[in-house]
Parts: sequence; structure tokens; C-alpha cells
Amino acid sequence: MEIMQLQELEEVARTTGHYPLRPAQEKALRAWTEGHNLLLVWPTGSGKSLCYQLPALAGSGLTLVISPLIALMEDQVHKARALGWPMTCVHSAVSKGERTSRLKKVAAGQIKLLYVTPERFRSEEFLEMLKGLKVTMLAVDEAHCISQWGHDFRPDYSRLGEIRALLGHPQTMALTATATREVQADILKQLGIEKDAQTFWEGVERPNLYLSGVEFADDDDKLEAVAEWLREVQGPKILYFTLISTLVRVSEWLETKGFVHKTYHGDMDDRARNRSLKEFLWGGTELILATPAFGLGVDKPDIRGVAHFEMPGSIEAYFQEVGRAGRDQAPSRCRLFYAQEDLETQMSFIDTLTPDPDFVRATYKLLALWKDRLNVTKLDDLREQLSFKNKRDYRLETALSFLDRWGVIQFPHRRLDKLTFLRELEETDLSAELWKARKLSLQKKLMSLVTWFRSEDCRKVGIYDYFGWNADLAASGGEARACGFCDRCDEKRIAKETEET
Repeated sequence: MEIMQLQELEEVARTTGHYPLRPAQEKALRAWTEGHNLLLVWPTGSGKSLCYQLPALAGSGLTLVISPLIALMEDQVHKARALGWPMTCVHSAVSKGERTSRLKKVAAGQIKLLYVTPERFRSEEFLEMLKGLKVTMLAVDEAHCISQWGHDFRPDYSRLGEIRALLGHPQTMALTATATREVQADILKQLGIEKDAQTFWEGVERPNLYLSGVEFADDDDKLEAVAEWLREVQGPKILYFTLISTLVRVSEWLETKGFVHKTYHGDMDDRARNRSLKEFLWGGTELILATPAFGLGVDKPDIRGVAHFEMPGSIEAYFQEVGRAGRDQAPSRCRLFYAQEDLETQMSFIDTLTPDPDFVRATYKLLALWKDRLNVTKLDDLREQLSFKNKRDYRLETALSFLDRWGVIQFPHRRLDKLTFLRELEETDLSAELWKARKLSLQKKLMSLVTWFRSEDCRKVGIYDYFGWNADLAASGGEARACGFCDRCDEKRIAKETEET
């Protein structure tokens, strides 16, 4: 383990324009210099990334940064390169020749920070290269993705404990903005650092966000309310959707009403999505309609409003998404438009994310049966053979991801023509109890969001209580207080004024 002094990190912060450090950053970095592994659970925009960037720049070895989204790492690396920092990234969107060139620089010691997606560890060539390098630090961004109890579990993240062991147990820093106490404990356990890690919990308070919600009979009733909100909020805005089909329909409706906007979703090609992103960030377009993947790693501090046309799947997802507003600390308005059919949509998604063991078994058997023709087979062909034709039913993709994670198949870049079989599926792989527990956890998260939405209590007190922040306040002698800046607080203030008059 490389030992460094806090003064060294402060000097790097000074030379890179990040001095003085924030109190929370200084506290965390002091623990880092003492040799501790860290879990940082800090609100969006609180400077988490600098806590691994400074040790990386001050140290002599390589810092490996795991990030779930290409847009996130590209944004980080773009900014770092502008500052002259020796950083690069490797992911599937980079050409093979360029990947080779970048990795040669890593091997030559010219790079201090290497950003990769967790899928990169499926490459034996990449793993062999890492074995020959001095990886002194492992940073895991969006660390809640590692926990099956989190709102955004990703099977590839669950391998990171194994990867850490393969790298010789380097000092590790996990970072996230949204994690309950249960998820925090699971992150530490999955990474194998639960015995010696220090957790730095800075709460989830965002006093500048005005939270509100309105319930409607159906989506059609939401449209005029959305138009009213768009006129009300001046400045850049994000309107989130769960379903791409709904996004497209609302986009067409907004066009007829004269609302200039861009869209961002998975059915668009990469070039069109990137064009939408750039026009929202720098081109003057103030409204973007997007699915939840949009916003991670996008550093636009002056977003004045975030609205959800459909209810998301958990309080964690909701608060992460509204957290993209008001990073400049100026007041920003966030509204949730809810209809009962949103709940039905999310329940369907939960079924998709937790296919039962029988479905996984059937998927494996079909793959084995079609082994010789997978090079000319499409996912929809498999979907149809498994007795469903709904293209929004992603149980097949989930089953393939788990078979890949368990080492039953290798499924590079989600291409069937590249799929190979590694071993037979065994009954010990299929734990019905684990699937049930995962499904129950997701259902509880969804119902917690519905309960919070319908509660008459302060919006933020309810969220802070969910994440355990109110318990911390009570333990230190404080108390949770109504924020005074949400629709529920406004309703109570108006009711009180009416009573007094």
C-alpha cells in the first residue's frame, strides 16, 4: 500500500485549482492517508470524484476507476484532459486500434487514472495486462450498482470483489449518492472491505430543490399540467419517462404546442443521442425528454427543473434524478406526475428484472438447442420461442446477463453471434429463495415511493427518513424539521393561514 501525507494531497489540490478542500473532502482524505478503505455516500455535486483523483495524481501507481456508463467516464476524462491530467478510458465504443493505443500508454506508466466499465473485465487479455501493472487504488463509482438490494443492480458489478482480489486487494474507495443503510452494508461486503472500511455519510439534504407531486387519472390528463410546468420553470429542464413509447408520444404532442425540445433514449442511434446531449448542454436547447440513463455524469449546474412524467421505481432512483437539478445551489423546481397506471408499469418492470428460475432454465435450454444457429439468430427470435412477443419484456436480457455472470455463457457486447458456452447450467445456480427475496425487495422499494408520494408530510423529511439521515440527526441530539420548500409544506402553511383568518 502506498503511503502519502494529507499535505501532499492538499498541494496537488492547490496546483490543480481545487484548494481549499471542503471539510468533508479533507476528513475523507485524511482517513485515506491513514490507509483505510472508504465508502463515500455524499449528495450529487459534493465533490466525491476529487477524493480519488487527488491520491491518483499524487501517487506513483495506477488508479483503476470502475464506472457504469460510458457518458459518465467520457465526461470525466474530457475535463481531466483539459487540465492536462494523465487520464484515459477504455470501453466498447472506442475502436480496437484506439483501445490498444491507450492501453499501451497505461502499460508504459504514462497514465495515472484508467476509467473502465465493469464489462471490460470479461476480456482475458485485459485481465492479463492488469496483472502486470501496479494498481495501487481501486475506485468504484455509482457503487450502489454492486448491491442486489440497490435500485440499479448490475450483475457485472457483482464481480468487483473477485476483481479486487485478483488485483492484490488494492486500497479501495466506493462512491455513491444514493444508498440506504442496507445497501451501504452490502457494498462493503461485496467488495470485501467490510472489516476495515470507514463510511463517510454526508446526508442527502438538498434545500434548494422544491419537490412537488400531482396525481392524475391517466397519462392524457397529465399533458396540460406538464405544459403548465414547462411554462412555469424558466431555464434548462429535464422531463423523465419510464417508457420510450410514452416519451415519443409526448414529444409529438409538445411539438404541436410549440415546445422546442430534444429527446434522448435507447431507440436512438449513438450519433443522434450525442447530438441531443450536446445541444442541451451547449446549444441553447432548454428542454430534453429522456429516459433515466440520461444525466449520469452530465455536469450542467444550472438545470432549473426536473419532472417525472411517470413514477420511477424507487425513492433512490427518484432522488438521484431530481438531484441533477440545481447543482449551482440556486432554487430549482421538481415535479412528479403520477397516475395509477405508472404503478402497473413498474410492477411489470420488476417482473422483468426478476425472471423466475424456470425462465432462466428455459432460456439456457433454448440457447443449447439453437447453439449452431445463434450466429443468425436475433433476440426477438428467442423471445418469441419463449412464448412472449412483447418487446418491452426484458426478462430474456436479464436471464442472459445472469448466465453470463455465473460463467455459464460468455455473451460479449450482448451479441448472440459471439455467444459461447463455458459450462452447463446447474441447479445450484438457481436459488428460488434468492429470486423471491430480490423481487420482494424491489416491490418494497416501489411501495415506499408510492407511500411517500401520497403522504401529507414534508416531502424532504420523508426522503431523509428513508435514507436514515433523520436517525443520525436524532443520535446527535438534533431533529428532523419540515423543509418549508415543498408542496406539502405550502399546503400546511396555507391551511394554517386560513385558520388564523
